[in-house]
Amino acid sequence: MMGMIFVMVGMIPLVGYMIWEVRLWFLMLMCFMSLKYMSVDVWGIMISKYMYCDSMSGVLVILSLWISGLMLLASNNSIKSVDNKKNFFCNLVLMLCLVVIMYFLSINMMYFYIFFEISLIPTLMLIIGWGYQPERLQAGMYMMLYTISASLPLLMSLVMLSNLYHSFNMLLICHLNCLSLVYDVNMLWFLGIMGAFLVKLPMFSVHLWLPKAHVEAPIAGSMILAGVLLKLGGYGVLRLLSVFFINELMVSNIIIIVCLWGGVITSIICIGQSDIKSLIAYSSVGHMGVMLFGCLSKFMWGWEGAMLMMICHGFCSSGLFCLANLVYEKLKSRSLFLCGGMINVNPSMCLWWFLFCIANMGAPPFVNLISEVMLFCSMNMYSSWCLGIILLMVFFGGLYNLIMFISTQHGGIMNFMNSSFNNLCGEYLLLLLHFYPMLFFVLNIGYLSKAIMF
Repeated sequence: MMGMIFVMVGMIPLVGYMIWEVRLWFLMLMCFMSLKYMSVDVWGIMISKYMYCDSMSGVLVILSLWISGLMLLASNNSIKSVDNKKNFFCNLVLMLCLVVIMYFLSINMMYFYIFFEISLIPTLMLIIGWGYQPERLQAGMYMMLYTISASLPLLMSLVMLSNLYHSFNMLLICHLNCLSLVYDVNMLWFLGIMGAFLVKLPMFSVHLWLPKAHVEAPIAGSMILAGVLLKLGGYGVLRLLSVFFINELMVSNIIIIVCLWGGVITSIICIGQSDIKSLIAYSSVGHMGVMLFGCLSKFMWGWEGAMLMMICHGFCSSGLFCLANLVYEKLKSRSLFLCGGMINVNPSMCLWWFLFCIANMGAPPFVNLISEVMLFCSMNMYSSWCLGIILLMVFFGGLYNLIMFISTQHGGIMNFMNSSFNNLCGEYLLLLLHFYPMLFFVLNIGYLSKAIMF
């Protein structure tokens, strides 16, 4: 893994001298090279003094490399073909991928925090530099203000915890906590440590920056936001809960109630959306709320379901944004009211819309079904009162995905549409590379029992 990181760092100055396809397949090759890190046991392996890889961080490293490669493939028409600062764009993609990988592998608390914050800079540059509308500046400001405001308490909490334990090493702190078995903490400690990650997820009520950032971002920005950057918050919650054993029942119960309420509300908001990207972004808030519930439920099934939800959501949501971008490139509109009847003019894409929509609602045979079953079971074990919420979320989740599919594929054809659309081989390859892991990861569900550290 260290060799891969050094290769990636060395490739950044040379990226301007490589053709686009070499950069793409370089990332995909590194992804396949890192597959062996999915087979490490619970204790993981030490890569260096400050870097540690276990099953939980290993699978997210693979996800980051995979989505980063697909970002370049998805940006063929919008950046490569028109030569829209493509070398600078590739530098940003490689830098962002490197920072995210270093975040997932860091065991030093200060490096963990630094890489968490540095990931904002390339993301902001992607949104501002290649966004579609003038409101991209406001979207970038929203993202920075929300994230940085919540990150300051995290920095203070980590510094105070390091003084308390006289160490920045999370493995050592985890070992000390296992010996002392001190679980209960003050409410301010809990909010200070978890606040930044709850905003990054984002949790409902601090989610307003996400739909705005998705709508204004280019396709690469939407893919990295949905596929990788939201997982920074989920990984931070799982990692710090497993390291510090922090538990504050009153705040946890309040956050769980907000997550459940937010899941229902965002599902209802999705039903009334007219912009495809906005609909997909609000559905991400609902999915991440259910994932956060699994983290805070303290059940093994909840943690395994949360980990699996992060993986399958990364592929499914990124694939849906790719489909929305393909519609936008052909029609120059993302409105559900203007994209009707696509099955008549572009029938080959109808199958892909159907597959990703049913995957987003958690239908078999996709791995999304397994994650939702595990999370809903943990919700039912936590409280039988959650059963009604589960039924509402399943109903509304199926409803808004059905509305999105029917609105785009069926109905009348607008007069401005061409008689037929030609799809490139790269577009089918892009969708296949999103679809394949989401379908076949279901064969390796037993991996999750190793991925959770307690």
